[in-house]
Amino acid sequence: MPRPDERPSFEPFPLEPGKTYGLMAVVPARTPACETRTEEQVQAWPAALVRELLLFVVTILVLSLAALLFDAPLEGLANPLHPPNPAKAPWYFLGLQELVSYSAFWGGVGIPAIMLLVAAAAPYMEWRPGGEGVWFHKSRSAANWIFLTVVGCLGFLTVVGTFFRGENWALVMPW
Repeated sequence: MPRPDERPSFEPFPLEPGKTYGLMAVVPARTPACETRTEEQVQAWPAALVRELLLFVVTILVLSLAALLFDAPLEGLANPLHPPNPAKAPWYFLGLQELVSYSAFWGGVGIPAIMLLVAAAAPYMEWRPGGEGVWFHKSRSAANWIFLTVVGCLGFLTVVGTFFRGENWALVMPW
């Protein structure tokens, strides 16, 4: 144990000669990529943050332009004496409303619960390592197919509920 009048020795994190570092990049800690050299790593600051900021700005510009060019499809004021036929949920719930139209229990409780459980279990279905950071890698084909199936079914049900349902929730052709 050091004496109270002695200061503990501090060894700074070893820096590579000729490299410039920001304070956020020099952290003496173990990382999952401990076998790679510093030149092979991408720092979160500024590389990733600048890309995310650029994507954020582009997204805001596209949404603002769409809002300026297209009017929202709003209806008149709601009248409780004359409700619309059919009374449709917002678009993000139309897939669920379509399921409920077939069976109240299975459409409202059973199938959504099964889909949530399968979607929650999908990330744990990676039996083979590899492909980290690669979208739709072969080692994650089961999880990817489950995800694409769930999203495809919900998208199909949403399109049917939006365009193919008429008065009294009857199937109609949109044209």
